[in-house]
Amino acid sequence: MRNKAAAIIIIIIIVLSLSGCWNRRDPENLALVLATAFDRDRETGMYHVTTQIANPLAMGGQDASQGSGGDKKPFWTLTASGQLSYQAMRNLTKGISREFFWAHNRVFVFSEELARSGIYPVMDMVERERQIRTSGHVVVADGDVKKLMEAEFPLEETGARGLDRQITTIRYERSPFPVKSMNELYTVLAQPGREMFIGRVKVLENTQQDQSEQGAGGTASSPPVIIGGGAVFKGDKMVGWADEQQTIGWAYATGRVFRSALYIKDPIDDTTPLGIGVYNLKSKMRPIFENGRLRIEMDISAFGILLDIPVYRHLSIDSSYITSLEQRGAQAIRDAVHSTIALSRELDSDIIGFGNLVYRKLPGLWAQIEDRWYEVFRDIEINVQAEMNLRRTGFLTSPLETEKRR
Repeated sequence: MRNKAAAIIIIIIIVLSLSGCWNRRDPENLALVLATAFDRDRETGMYHVTTQIANPLAMGGQDASQGSGGDKKPFWTLTASGQLSYQAMRNLTKGISREFFWAHNRVFVFSEELARSGIYPVMDMVERERQIRTSGHVVVADGDVKKLMEAEFPLEETGARGLDRQITTIRYERSPFPVKSMNELYTVLAQPGREMFIGRVKVLENTQQDQSEQGAGGTASSPPVIIGGGAVFKGDKMVGWADEQQTIGWAYATGRVFRSALYIKDPIDDTTPLGIGVYNLKSKMRPIFENGRLRIEMDISAFGILLDIPVYRHLSIDSSYITSLEQRGAQAIRDAVHSTIALSRELDSDIIGFGNLVYRKLPGLWAQIEDRWYEVFRDIEINVQAEMNLRRTGFLTSPLETEKRR
């Protein structure tokens, strides 16, 4: 009897403690935000927010059977303005019949104008808003952000999904893009001696014309955007662009390479281009302070696969020719890293994080030079050592001899 009474009391307590649906939001009443772009007017100081919203009528969602769904785009873009970025986001509700739901947002886009004026106000707002997830990719648009948000990507249902997947694909295939989430930007911005480096998305000028031809039954002659390179920051303000070579150099220096490719000249004729795939790259840096002078030692090691060799060569792994290819591949890595270091010194932006290395390894020295770090950074010695190990030549040993191709 006691056990039965105890069970009843436990059930009553559990039932009373269950939460109800006091704050429910039905899916059919929500507008799912897929991507968000932030811009700022230089003259008025007003913020402009453009969102890409999923269109359930065109994507096979609710009410699609009631007609006209096939004639609509799978997404819709909406723009609003305000003196603050949060105000601009709230002003979006003036032009829509559903409540915004931000948790599905996968891409944050900053215009170049906003990036150069400072992105921290937007970052602060995003971090404070409980519904926005900070795991989405962050890019800086080189071109019209509104055109980017309206662009359609071949093979993808929505532009936001296309941009998100293209960022991921290019990172795994070529590494000329610093993949950053909003979470990582907060971490970098808070670290001493390291600056933000955000990926660049170049909006093509002929996007609208190409897509109108595609919609009329033709084939688009160019993609809507080109992804590659990055925006270099000092503090929360953009100070310049990095090209693809400098971005890959940043990836080599920081060990952020999943897969990449090197293009070198043949060691024998010094003319024929060859292709080497780069895998399993590792980078280590250490600061050394001796005799009142600071220097940085960087050691990079990578494994390679010979991908493209259009001339006949004997490709035994232990041959002197393979050794020459390894030396040239290592030099190409060093050249890319040095190009990134030169850009960092030119723009006074330590995107690789040498200052943070000194801060962590030599905190006493950092306390002395922190206020004048960029004066020190311009003159410190940075030794870049790279080693390439060609493990395989692909599925072939040596190419077909020239005489046998004729």
